[in-house]
Amino acid sequence: MPHPTMTLRLTPGLARAAELLSALHDGFSPPFINTLSSTTAALADALENVKRNQDDCTKLVEYIPTLLTAIVDLHMKAEPAGIVSAAMLFNLGQFTETLAQIYTYVEAQLKGRTLRHFFRQGDTNTLLKTCYAGLEQAKVTFKVDSVYLIITRMQNTLDNMHDELLESIVFVTENITDQVCFVENQPNNIRYQSFCCSSVSISVLPAKPTIFHGREIEVASILKLLQLPSPRIAILGAGGMGKTSLARVVLHEREVTARYETRLFVSCEATSNGVDIANIIGSQLGLKPGKDIRKLVVQFLERGPPCLLILDNLETPWEPLGSRISVEDFLALLSDIKHLALITMRGAERPNQLPWSRPFLLPLKPLSDEAAQQTFTDITDYTFDTKEMVQLLHHTDNMPLAVNLLGHLVDYEGITSVLNRWETEKTSLLSVNTDRTSSLDVSIFISLSSPRLVSSPNTQKLLSILSILPEGLSDAQLLQSNLPIPDLMGCKATLLRTALAYYDEGRHLKSLVPIREYVQQNHPPSLVLVAPLQNYIHSQLRLFKQYGGTDQMLEIHKALTANSGNIQSVLSHSLNSENSEIQDTIECTISFCIFERSIGHDRPALMDTVSSMLANINNPKLQVQFIAEEFNSAISHPVSHPQQLLDHAILCLKHCDDQAIESNFYRSAGYFYHSFWNDTSLSTDLFEKALAAAQICGDITLQSIALRYIALTDWTVGNYIMGQNHASEAHRLARLSGNLHDEGKALIVDARCHKDLGDHGIAVELFHRSRQCLARCGIAGGPADVEVLMDLAEVQFLRSEYSEVYQIYTTIMQDALLAMNKHIYIFSLLNIAQIDVIIGTPAHEVLVKIDNLKGIITDLRYTTAEQFTEIVSADLSLREGKHAHARSLFIRYSHVLLGENVECAFAAIERLADLERWEHQDFEETSLWAMVYFSYASKLKNKLAIHKALACIGQIYLAQHDPATAHNLFTVALEGFVQMGVHHDRARCLLYLGNIAKQEGNMGKASELWTTARPLFEKSLQAKDVEKIDAKLAKLAKEQVFTTM
Repeated sequence: MPHPTMTLRLTPGLARAAELLSALHDGFSPPFINTLSSTTAALADALENVKRNQDDCTKLVEYIPTLLTAIVDLHMKAEPAGIVSAAMLFNLGQFTETLAQIYTYVEAQLKGRTLRHFFRQGDTNTLLKTCYAGLEQAKVTFKVDSVYLIITRMQNTLDNMHDELLESIVFVTENITDQVCFVENQPNNIRYQSFCCSSVSISVLPAKPTIFHGREIEVASILKLLQLPSPRIAILGAGGMGKTSLARVVLHEREVTARYETRLFVSCEATSNGVDIANIIGSQLGLKPGKDIRKLVVQFLERGPPCLLILDNLETPWEPLGSRISVEDFLALLSDIKHLALITMRGAERPNQLPWSRPFLLPLKPLSDEAAQQTFTDITDYTFDTKEMVQLLHHTDNMPLAVNLLGHLVDYEGITSVLNRWETEKTSLLSVNTDRTSSLDVSIFISLSSPRLVSSPNTQKLLSILSILPEGLSDAQLLQSNLPIPDLMGCKATLLRTALAYYDEGRHLKSLVPIREYVQQNHPPSLVLVAPLQNYIHSQLRLFKQYGGTDQMLEIHKALTANSGNIQSVLSHSLNSENSEIQDTIECTISFCIFERSIGHDRPALMDTVSSMLANINNPKLQVQFIAEEFNSAISHPVSHPQQLLDHAILCLKHCDDQAIESNFYRSAGYFYHSFWNDTSLSTDLFEKALAAAQICGDITLQSIALRYIALTDWTVGNYIMGQNHASEAHRLARLSGNLHDEGKALIVDARCHKDLGDHGIAVELFHRSRQCLARCGIAGGPADVEVLMDLAEVQFLRSEYSEVYQIYTTIMQDALLAMNKHIYIFSLLNIAQIDVIIGTPAHEVLVKIDNLKGIITDLRYTTAEQFTEIVSADLSLREGKHAHARSLFIRYSHVLLGENVECAFAAIERLADLERWEHQDFEETSLWAMVYFSYASKLKNKLAIHKALACIGQIYLAQHDPATAHNLFTVALEGFVQMGVHHDRARCLLYLGNIAKQEGNMGKASELWTTARPLFEKSLQAKDVEKIDAKLAKLAKEQVFTTM
């Protein structure tokens, strides 16, 4: 039995372990480590205040410092340092969940905490058993069989390990020799900095070539053009002619660095359109990744200092006719920035729509003989027979790339050997054509058939792998992908020495585009060779799928984002009918689609290939998983025949014995019918099936998610009490599973139900608790966190704090554009348009927003958003005096949406019941709508709607000359609005009560009520009502003066 004071004695070890984990994260940023650090630190704080079950808490915690030490040691001994295998990452993920569950248990034992606040009876014992089981598994995984490090020895070990860790970080840092250049923001340029999504914008610039001859005239011409206002320069020339090298030289010229505070070098090699180019530029500027952020990139650069932007390999996205307009349109946007100097590189043609600086830079020609010979000599560093050198260089046509390749070959083999091989191989290769492209092919062919590569046959296999990877491979990826290539590092060295591969600025092993294209055409990698690389990619995607959405996967998320081009290329290569492992490739493609969707990208075109291939594959599980992802991707790829897909998936499920897949599918289908078809009956049925499947397989995480969606449906139809019950149960299960993300999401739905019941204070508290959960799992500022901000803004909207809400939604909308989150963008713009109508923004400005919304929503077939947009449109028509049109829309939506979309229905009925909004309205009809409003509000217990309905009924009685009844109704409504802090409706009640007081001759009371209403109208931006109050007060003052005369 541990001593009670053992708990307190463990606290320093936990705190020190948290510091060690933090240092590991700062140095290498491995997945899960930051979450382990923050949870350990929180656990250390909580442990000091434990008042119940101290023995269990001690047993749970005593091994943790040792386990964490073993985890840090594992990372330090990894090769490369800080990077562990995908299998070990899964183990780390499981231990991270165990640690979160331990923290949940310990937190429940604190002074002042009630266990019932967190759990049902019996949940505590279940959680405790789960924690013990997780600890035992972790001890086996990380090979910890005692607590020998605890207390004194633990402190010494942690201190020593911290020093070793710092030394490892320094060693790794000093071995990174690539030149890194920071894009500096002007300290006083606040508007420029405000667009940046991180505190420092980093752009990696390629180094200046060390061997560079024969381009002095071109360099001087470019420098002269750069002195012009807004220079636009195109470097033209065939592949391998040295366009990139020329640009790299110019990039580092003294005049350039002095003139341009910001310099960007953007490779377009892995891009396919203008949006992709904008995304890469945005990434270098520190903006959040997105599919189309062209306007935001332009705005960022417009507000920044003078900038030199170099677009390398622009021919890749520009050449295809299908993407040419997209690229040219983006270049045209960039050309409008006056202080931006633009240099592009491509083949022999300048893109249209740009005012290219004159005189035009002539296309690059081959090097002069002298420059070619000097380049050749610098590479080989050897004195040759000039005749032999001239003879060899003659066959290269002095193309810089060919000279470079042959120079490296000669450096290794000797010039005589290379010349002899040329004589025996050139005839057949050049028999068709002898132009410069053929010469380049010959150079590459000779490089590939050199003795160095012949003596290392596996090197060509590595080169064939690199040929399909536009973003290359890091050393860690090379090692962890388990490529079936013996002596992998030796092969890599051979490629580097022969210049067939190189390290880019991010230390990724890559091949130049001409080499990749040649190898793809002549030596494509076999499916067997690519399979391990696909498996490695799939393991990363599985990790993201299981732990995505938290900072546990931050580094995996970054790696997957950076390698998106590689992943698409590998999957495209492997989606082949001859692939014996095609089903694994399809599953990997679906996982990739899930990842792309999570970062706001559209559904990959690869899914179309999967769709056609699945028709010939008898795998019910894959069919179900594919259809589930089709439903999930509906925001970017509308589903044409959802019922057919649903029926087919249900048929496939009969042949699947996997309740987890079944639960996920029904949840996805339910989400689709809830969000896009507004079919609450069907979506509820599907969510119930998802819950049942999750209960059968005993997965409490899946149960929590299904319950959350059921609660969301309850909230949508106005069943707030039931929604609270389901959300509370979802929250309980999420806490039991240690899933902070799901816990936070459940709190959001619970808070929404409280909000619409009028419990604004409780709702705000729950929203903040949700944000705390999301922050603890590292996704503060992410899409889920933004949704909470939108909910908090909704509370402020209900309180009619329109100025604050407008600013919040404007910021959220801009961020949504950056991340290309269409859902958040749509509803942000929708709320802004709604506020515009309320505060009197000119109609033509509001119509622009409404038309924008309709265009996006129609393409997506987004029913719920379409309904909200129609309500805002009708509201604008009503404000502008188009009563018949507004009335018909409001009546239609009031009948159609009750029971489906209560928020829209309430908005419609509220307008119909509000007598003040209508001219020449029928009292009887308005009275009917006011009673309907009150009836439904009372049924749903919507506190705010109940008091609004009472105020509407008060208007009816006042118009029918019953001021006493009206006074009572306005008074009751006013009390509710005061309690809920609703400014606008409170002010309207005060205005009406003031009118009644004046009718009764109580001028002092009228003046008091109107004076109280005035700042409330101001707070809610109701300028016309403020004018109305001022006029009433002025008239009242004159009447009082006249009376006293």
